[in-house]
Amino acid sequence: MTGRDITYKADEYARTKRGAPFRDAVEFHTIFSMIGNPAGLRVLDAGCGDGIYARELINRGATHVLGVDCAEDFIKMAREKNKGYEGKIDYSRAFVQDFHGIGNRDLAVGSYILSYPRNLEEAIAFCQALASHLKPGGRFIGFNNNPFEVFDGERHAQYGFRKVMTGGEEGREVIYWVGGMTNPIVNFYLRPETYERAFREAGFSTFSWQRAMLAPSEAGNPYWNDFFKGEPPLIAMLAEKKS
Repeated sequence: MTGRDITYKADEYARTKRGAPFRDAVEFHTIFSMIGNPAGLRVLDAGCGDGIYARELINRGATHVLGVDCAEDFIKMAREKNKGYEGKIDYSRAFVQDFHGIGNRDLAVGSYILSYPRNLEEAIAFCQALASHLKPGGRFIGFNNNPFEVFDGERHAQYGFRKVMTGGEEGREVIYWVGGMTNPIVNFYLRPETYERAFREAGFSTFSWQRAMLAPSEAGNPYWNDFFKGEPPLIAMLAEKKS
């Protein structure tokens, strides 16, 4: 299938990974809580950006990480930050949905990568590509736009981004205006059952949603009350490839 290039700047996006409070307190905490101990694992980092998760996985004991991203400026930045990780992290520039593996990875991680397909066919292509990298029984852990949160208008400005959407029609844009970024991040809405079907058809035996989690250091902080009221804007997913 044909991919689509992103429209935002790599350096601006990379800065938000350590600048916006939700990145560490929610995104980072949720993803690594679900991963558990990655010691000895071979990992695919799908939509790796500047390699922030790839480097952290190695720091936590992963054996090797293969990072893939469609944006040349992200891959260039990731390689520039790879000093000390040579032989442990490799990067490739490709669209994730077109980047197929040889079934030698224990784990695939995808931060927001499944917010980009616009329909079931595209979602299946993404999931098939992810599955191709995994060993039988290998896991995929994703962090994504939450398809259970549907509204008209915009929300969440107090958390460093504005999420803008107009209802729950499949393929409709979900736009994130993130503080510090010139251009928005444009995602696409898919219903929960569309994701679930895509994983089944791509060869995953189990799939589940995981509510976003808050770091213990932030527990009791009223700042996060609105973020977690009802459906949070972001959600995690866990899938296992058939054995």
